[in-house]
Amino acid sequence: MGVLEAVKKGFGQTVKLMNVVLVFFIFNTVIGLFSLPLANPERVRNPGVIVVSLISSILFFLIFIFLQGGALGLVKDQIKTAAAGMAQFIAYGKKFYRRILGLLLLYVLIAAGIVLLFSLVSAGILLLGDNILTRSLVAAIVTAAAVGVITLLIYPVYALVAEDMGVLLAFKKGIDVAKSNFWKTLRLFLVMVIISLLISVIIGFILGLVSVPLPAGISKVLLAIVNAAVQSYISIVMMVAFMAFYMSLIEGKGHEESIQQADTGQ
Repeated sequence: MGVLEAVKKGFGQTVKLMNVVLVFFIFNTVIGLFSLPLANPERVRNPGVIVVSLISSILFFLIFIFLQGGALGLVKDQIKTAAAGMAQFIAYGKKFYRRILGLLLLYVLIAAGIVLLFSLVSAGILLLGDNILTRSLVAAIVTAAAVGVITLLIYPVYALVAEDMGVLLAFKKGIDVAKSNFWKTLRLFLVMVIISLLISVIIGFILGLVSVPLPAGISKVLLAIVNAAVQSYISIVMMVAFMAFYMSLIEGKGHEESIQQADTGQ
């Protein structure tokens, strides 16, 4: 499967998963509306607001893991059998909850280690001289490394769901597949990011024109709702595109291995 084919499949199959988009839309809308009063500059340093923000962030994160497990399970079903019933959403959410949580916690540990490493590297380079050249070099190294790490870490969650693997096995399998298909995966990632940005900019421009005559409070609510809709739709499109691409990569690899085994047998 090519990159453009994966993108096309992402948009095409998401139309058949609008119930999943709706679930994410409701979730993202609740987060957006809940966050509006907490984001008030006059209250942002209030200790009570800080505590509420922290607790709500953790709660929303835990709920998101459940929704992601349910969504990825249905995405897998839609790609494999062209049939994804919402009745399975809760079952998949429960089934993959602990494993996705474990994988995300592993990502947190990796991110912490990478940030520490980047800090040391940046500090070492800046010791040579704090100027535009060294700052540009640091920015280039950090950006390239971050994009590379993100590319390598895209597939483990798809391996976990598509192949029903444990955390460590899925982590290893996902990275192996990404390494073997690094440039293809990077192209798909960049294409999806560009498409997401274009959609967001266009919707944001239209929303800006519409909200000009509206009171500030209503404009903020409208913005939160529209952003929730865009984020929810794009999230499922990306899930479908990467799931379809990952499954095509492992199927292709499996086919190549079977041919090699047949040749060896002969």
